[in-house]
Amino acid sequence: MELDAIIRRLDDEVVEVSRDDLAALLDLSVVASESSTGIAGRIRTLRLRDRVLVQERTPKGQHYVRRLASEELARRFVQSRLDAYERMWDG
Repeated sequence: MELDAIIRRLDDEVVEVSRDDLAALLDLSVVASESSTGIAGRIRTLRLRDRVLVQERTPKGQHYVRRLASEELARRFVQSRLDAYERMWDG
């Protein structure tokens, strides 16, 4: 998918991206934070143009990117994901 189309779609929805599109998106972005989930790879907060994005991977290997309104909301979202993964480890 064309990167400009992905970026436009992020204004309205969570977007599944291919590995190639993810690599291209990461090349254009500034990684503000990156954490290991322990189960599903890395979860990242990205800055791209005037957007704050969170990129995550499902345990099945699908990559998703979503836009959040601010870095603070992104931080909270990432922490909620990390907390959920931690609970999975605890059984």
